[in-house]
Amino acid sequence: MDVVTLIVEAFIVLWVVAVVVGIVRAIRARPRRLAPLPDQTRNRFEVGWERIDEPQWAIGEADSLVLALLSARGHPLDHTRLPREMQQARHDASAAANGRPRDRTEAMRQVLLQYRSVFEQMLGPKPRQAAPGTRREVA
Repeated sequence: MDVVTLIVEAFIVLWVVAVVVGIVRAIRARPRRLAPLPDQTRNRFEVGWERIDEPQWAIGEADSLVLALLSARGHPLDHTRLPREMQQARHDASAAANGRPRDRTEAMRQVLLQYRSVFEQMLGPKPRQAAPGTRREVA
């Protein structure tokens, strides 16, 4: 076996390893399929969101509620796997807390809008239900 053949074979092995690593990373990075929410749980989260009203505590309540919703849907909760919008909201919340008092209220409002966006996205659309008392005819 000469040196050129050895180099070519080493290159092929490295290339195969790189492809396998890329495939594994792609599989791990794909979005998770979120579990559907039962109606009672969905309603509990909707009511919880409506209760968020105190500006000082609203961001912390919104963060807690969205984390609970993500947990109920089976989403991983480590910081690096949270939705980008939530990571951005957390970053902006920290900046708002350290900002000038005059700008703080608007910044907090923007952060709550970001949390609301994540909340609505993770809550998903309401499931359709047939009207009570109606029957479907089968042809």
